[in-house]
Amino acid sequence: MANEALRLIGGRAGGNTEEQGAELNLRELWRAIVRRKFLLLATILAVTGATYAYISQQTPLYTAQALIQIQNREAQVIQVDGVVEELIADPATIASEIQYLTSPAFLIRMVEQLKLQEDPEFNGALREGADRPSVLQLLNPMRYVPESWLAKAPTQQVSSIPAPDAALLQLNRVVGAFGSRLLVEQIGAAYIIGLNFTSEDPAKSAMIANAMADEYLVSQVEAKFRAAERATQWLSKRIQELRGEVLEAEAKIIEYRSSNNLVDTDNSNPVTLQFFQLNTQLALAQGERAAAEARLGQARAMINTEGGVQAAALVLNSPVMADLRSQELQLTRKISELSSEMGERHPLMVTTRGELTNVRAKMQDEVQRIISDLSNEVAVSRARERELNNNMATLQGDAANVELAGVQLRDLTMEADANRELFATFLKRFHEIIEQQELQEADATIMSPANIPVGPSHPMVKLVTMIGFAASLVMGVLLVFVVERWNTGYGFRSADEIQSALGLRALALVPDLSRRETSGALAEDYIVQKPNSAYAEALQRIRTSLFLTDGEHTPKTVLVTSSVPLEGKSAIASSLARQSARSGLKVILIDADLRRPRLHEVIGLANQNGLSEVLTGRVSPEAAIKHDEKSGLDFLPAGVGVVSPPDLFRSSTMRILLEEMGSYYDLVIIDTPPVGAVSDALTLSGIVDKAIYVIRWEQTPRNVVMAGMRQMFEAGADIAGVVLSRVDVKKHARYGYADSGYYRGSYSKYYVN
Repeated sequence: MANEALRLIGGRAGGNTEEQGAELNLRELWRAIVRRKFLLLATILAVTGATYAYISQQTPLYTAQALIQIQNREAQVIQVDGVVEELIADPATIASEIQYLTSPAFLIRMVEQLKLQEDPEFNGALREGADRPSVLQLLNPMRYVPESWLAKAPTQQVSSIPAPDAALLQLNRVVGAFGSRLLVEQIGAAYIIGLNFTSEDPAKSAMIANAMADEYLVSQVEAKFRAAERATQWLSKRIQELRGEVLEAEAKIIEYRSSNNLVDTDNSNPVTLQFFQLNTQLALAQGERAAAEARLGQARAMINTEGGVQAAALVLNSPVMADLRSQELQLTRKISELSSEMGERHPLMVTTRGELTNVRAKMQDEVQRIISDLSNEVAVSRARERELNNNMATLQGDAANVELAGVQLRDLTMEADANRELFATFLKRFHEIIEQQELQEADATIMSPANIPVGPSHPMVKLVTMIGFAASLVMGVLLVFVVERWNTGYGFRSADEIQSALGLRALALVPDLSRRETSGALAEDYIVQKPNSAYAEALQRIRTSLFLTDGEHTPKTVLVTSSVPLEGKSAIASSLARQSARSGLKVILIDADLRRPRLHEVIGLANQNGLSEVLTGRVSPEAAIKHDEKSGLDFLPAGVGVVSPPDLFRSSTMRILLEEMGSYYDLVIIDTPPVGAVSDALTLSGIVDKAIYVIRWEQTPRNVVMAGMRQMFEAGADIAGVVLSRVDVKKHARYGYADSGYYRGSYSKYYVN
C-alpha cells in the first residue's frame, strides 16, 4: 500500500495533480459563479460604471439624413440620346455614386462652398487651447534641447524638397475632419442613397446634409452640360471637314464618268446585257446537248443487249414503234392460243409465225431510223454550243474592259456615299445636342430632405452602458473561470481529489468551528460539550475509518502529523482522544511536539515531567502520565529541556514505551510536529501502527502535501488515510462534490451543534 501510494505521488509530483484539461460543465460553472459572486459583482460594477462615466462625458453629436433616389430618365421631351449616358439603377451604379459622394474632390468642393475652414468644429486650429502642445509634443525629447545647441550643430546637405503648403495642409485636415462626420450608404436593397452627416449642432447637421444632396444633383447637371459643350465644339469642327470631303468625292465621280463615257453602268450597258444573254443561251444549249447524248447513248445500249429491239421499243417514244409493239403482242398471244389446239405444222400456225417475223423486222428498221435521228440531233446541239462559245469569247474582252471601269467608278461612288452618310449623321447629331442642352436634368431626385434631429445620435448612453454591462458580465465570468482554474490545483477540497491525487483514503472532512458556533470554546472542549455535533461526527468517522483500515489487526498506536503548522493537527489529535475516551476506550494522548508543545494548554494540565523526562530516564512513565477529568483520557505532556528530539525518538526507550502503552491502552494517539518543519514525525512514523496525515482544506498547497507524504512513505510510515481539516462547510457545499452535503442540507438534522 505504501509503495503504491509512493509511486502514485511520485508520478504526479510534477504538478499534474488532477485532470487539468477537464472542462467545467454548466453546473460547475454556475457553482463557481456563486462562489465568486463578489468578484463577479465587483467586475460588473467597475466596468459598467467606468463605461457609463466615460460615455456621459462625451460631447453629444447629432446626425441628420437626406435620402437621394437614383432613377432612370425614361420620359424625354425629344427622343434623342444624351452625350452622357443616363444612370442605370443597379447595385454597381449605387456603389459608384456612393464613392463619388465620399471622394476627396467632392468633399473639397463642399468644404469650400460651405466655408468650413472657418468653422472651429472642423478646423482644430480655431478651437480654444489649440496652441497648447499635444502629449506627443511634450514627450518629444528634442523639445527640451536649447536652441543654441541646435544652432551649433553641423548642418548636412539635404535634397531640396519643397515644403508643403500650409494652406493646403490645413485644407486637407479640414476635409479629413469633414469626411469623418459623413456616412453615405445604400438603404436596404432599394435604389436609395442615405446621406448622413453628424455635427455638434443639430441645425448644422441638417443644413450640411441638404447642401450636399443639392450639390450632388447640381454636379450631375453640370457634368452633362460640360460634356454637351465639348461634343458640340468637336462636331462643329468635324462637320466642316466632312462637307469638304463630300464635295471633293462628288467632283471625282463626275470627272471619271466623263473620261470613260460611262453614263450608267449598273444595268443598261449593251455589252454586259448581251454577254448575260449569250451566257443564258449557252447554258440552255449545253443542257439540250447533254439530253440528246443521253437519249442516244441509252438507245444504243439497249440495242446491244439481249432482246435489245424489244427493250428499245418500250423506251423510245415513237408512235410507229408503239403500233408495231401492239401488233407483236397480239400475234404472240394468238400463237400461244393456237399452239394448244393445233400443231406446229398447221397452216394457220405457220402463217401467224410469218406475220410475227415480219412485224419484228419492221421494228428493227424503226429503231435504226430513230437512232439515226438522235445522232443528227446530237450533232446539231454540239454545233450550236460551239457557236455560242465563240460569241462568248468575243464579248468577254469587251465586258472585262467595261467591268474594270465600273469597279473604279463604284469605288468612287462608295467613298462619296460614305462621306455623305457620315456628314449627315454628324450634322443630325450636332443639331440634337444643341436642342438637348436646354433640357438637361439630373438622374436622381431628393426623396426626403434632412430634418433637424431631435435627439443626439452619439453618445448612446443607454446602449453603450448596456453593452458595457454585457461585456463586464462576460469579463466577470471569464475572470471567475480563470480564478477557479488558478485555484483548482492549489489545495484539496474533497475526498475524490485526495484519492485521485494521492491514492489514499480521506478518513473524514472535519468542519471548521467558528467562535460564534462554539461560543468561544476551544475545539477540544466543544467535542466534550457537543458530543452529537457535526464536528464530533467527523471525528467519529476518523476513528471508525481508522479501525477499518486493517481487519486483522486493530491499530493502537496512531501518529497524527501534517505538512505545515496551523492545519488543525493538534486540535484533531486532542479532540479525537477526548471523544474516544468518552466512548469508553482507554486512551492516552502523547504530546510528541517537544519543540513547541501546546496540548497541555488545551487539556489544562501542567507541562512538567513529560515525555522528554521519561525518555531521558528522569521520570517514570507512571509519574509523568496525567489524567483529564473532562473526558477520562490519560495525557503525557511533552516536557521540557530536550536538545535533540529525533535522537530520543530513535532510542529503544521510545519503542519500548510505545509497546507497553499499546498493550495497556486501547488507543495511543501521538501528536507530532509538522513534517515540513522538522523530522520528528518521520522518526516516529516507523514505530507506530498507523499514521494520520492532516491537510487543511483548500489552503495547504498540493506540492507541499506531496513532498511531506513522500517523506513519510520513504521513512516507512503506514498512513491510514488523510483528514481534511478546517473545512468551510458552506463554501464546500457550493462545489457540488459527492461529500459536499455531509454536514449541511438534509443531513444537518442528525447533528446537534
